[in-house]
Amino acid sequence: ETAICLITGSVMAAGSSRRPYSRGARPPGACTLHAQQVGSGVGIFFLVQKCTVLLIHNNKSAYSASLYVDEHGEEDPGLRRGRPLFLKDERYESLEKLWREHSIPREVAQT
Repeated sequence: ETAICLITGSVMAAGSSRRPYSRGARPPGACTLHAQQVGSGVGIFFLVQKCTVLLIHNNKSAYSASLYVDEHGEEDPGLRRGRPLFLKDERYESLEKLWREHSIPREVAQT
Protein backbone atom coordinates (compact mmCIF):
# COMPACT_ATOMS: atom_id res chain seq x y z
CA GLU A 1 0.00 0.00 0.00
CA THR A 2 1.46 3.36 -1.04
CA ALA A 3 0.91 6.22 1.39
CA ILE A 4 1.57 9.91 0.80
CA CYS A 5 2.03 12.15 3.83
CA LEU A 6 -0.24 15.14 3.27
CA ILE A 7 1.89 17.24 5.60
CA THR A 8 5.37 16.68 4.15
CA GLY A 9 4.67 15.03 0.78
CA SER A 10 6.79 11.97 1.66
CA VAL A 11 5.87 8.73 -0.10
CA MET A 12 6.16 5.44 1.78
CA ALA A 13 4.95 1.86 1.90
CA ALA A 14 2.22 1.40 4.51
CA GLY A 15 0.40 -1.53 6.01
CA SER A 16 2.80 -4.37 5.26
CA SER A 17 0.92 -7.66 5.39
CA ARG A 18 4.10 -9.54 6.35
CA ARG A 19 4.04 -8.31 9.92
CA PRO A 20 2.41 -10.53 12.57
CA TYR A 21 -1.25 -9.75 13.30
CA SER A 22 -1.01 -9.62 17.11
CA ARG A 23 -1.35 -5.97 18.12
CA GLY A 24 0.98 -6.22 21.11
CA ALA A 25 3.82 -7.84 19.17
CA ARG A 26 3.49 -5.74 16.01
CA PRO A 27 6.01 -2.92 15.61
CA PRO A 28 4.72 0.47 14.45
CA GLY A 29 4.34 0.87 10.69
CA ALA A 30 5.96 3.39 8.39
CA CYS A 31 3.13 5.94 8.70
CA THR A 32 3.15 5.81 12.51
CA LEU A 33 6.93 6.19 12.63
CA HIS A 34 6.81 9.09 10.16
CA ALA A 35 4.08 10.81 12.21
CA GLN A 36 6.19 10.42 15.36
CA GLN A 37 9.31 11.80 13.66
CA VAL A 38 7.83 14.83 11.91
CA GLY A 39 4.43 15.51 13.45
CA SER A 40 4.77 14.81 17.19
CA GLY A 41 2.68 11.67 16.68
CA VAL A 42 0.09 13.28 14.41
CA GLY A 43 -0.11 12.38 10.74
CA ILE A 44 -2.41 12.64 7.74
CA PHE A 45 -1.81 10.19 4.89
CA PHE A 46 -3.49 9.53 1.57
CA LEU A 47 -3.60 5.79 0.88
CA VAL A 48 -3.35 5.59 -2.89
CA GLN A 49 -4.65 2.07 -3.57
CA LYS A 50 -7.53 2.44 -1.09
CA CYS A 51 -8.23 6.03 -2.20
CA THR A 52 -8.83 7.09 1.38
CA VAL A 53 -7.28 9.23 4.10
CA LEU A 54 -5.58 7.77 7.16
CA LEU A 55 -5.40 9.92 10.30
CA ILE A 56 -2.84 8.99 12.97
CA HIS A 57 -2.40 10.10 16.55
CA ASN A 58 0.38 8.32 18.43
CA ASN A 59 -0.28 4.59 17.99
CA LYS A 60 -3.95 4.95 17.02
CA SER A 61 -5.40 5.55 13.61
CA ALA A 62 -8.70 6.11 11.85
CA TYR A 63 -9.86 6.30 8.26
CA SER A 64 -11.42 9.51 7.03
CA ALA A 65 -13.53 10.21 3.96
CA SER A 66 -11.74 10.17 0.64
CA LEU A 67 -10.75 13.50 -0.83
CA TYR A 68 -11.71 12.21 -4.28
CA VAL A 69 -15.20 11.47 -5.60
CA ASP A 70 -16.70 10.64 -8.99
CA GLU A 71 -18.97 12.94 -11.01
CA HIS A 72 -21.94 11.90 -8.83
CA GLY A 73 -20.14 12.76 -5.59
CA GLU A 74 -19.57 9.11 -4.64
CA GLU A 75 -16.34 7.64 -3.30
CA ASP A 76 -14.70 4.70 -5.03
CA PRO A 77 -12.98 2.75 -2.23
CA GLY A 78 -10.27 0.53 -3.61
CA LEU A 79 -10.74 2.14 -7.04
CA ARG A 80 -12.99 -0.75 -8.07
CA ARG A 81 -15.29 1.08 -10.47
CA GLY A 82 -12.50 2.64 -12.50
CA ARG A 83 -14.31 5.95 -13.02
CA PRO A 84 -12.45 9.26 -13.13
CA LEU A 85 -12.23 10.87 -9.69
CA PHE A 86 -12.07 14.55 -8.83
CA LEU A 87 -10.78 16.40 -5.78
CA LYS A 88 -13.71 17.45 -3.60
CA ASP A 89 -12.75 20.93 -2.37
CA GLU A 90 -15.11 20.83 0.62
CA ARG A 91 -13.52 17.61 1.92
CA TYR A 92 -10.03 18.99 1.43
CA GLU A 93 -10.94 22.17 3.29
CA SER A 94 -12.50 20.15 6.10
CA LEU A 95 -9.34 18.07 6.46
CA GLU A 96 -7.21 21.20 6.35
CA LYS A 97 -9.36 22.70 9.11
CA LEU A 98 -8.84 19.58 11.27
CA TRP A 99 -5.09 20.05 10.86
CA ARG A 100 -5.08 23.82 11.51
CA GLU A 101 -7.23 23.47 14.64
CA HIS A 102 -5.13 20.57 16.03
CA SER A 103 -8.24 18.35 15.95
CA ILE A 104 -6.68 15.19 14.49
CA PRO A 105 -6.27 13.55 17.96
CA ARG A 106 -9.95 14.18 18.76
CA GLU A 107 -11.06 12.85 15.37
CA VAL A 108 -9.01 9.67 15.81
CA ALA A 109 -10.38 9.16 19.33
CA GLN A 110 -14.00 9.55 18.17
CA THR A 111 -13.70 7.01 15.38
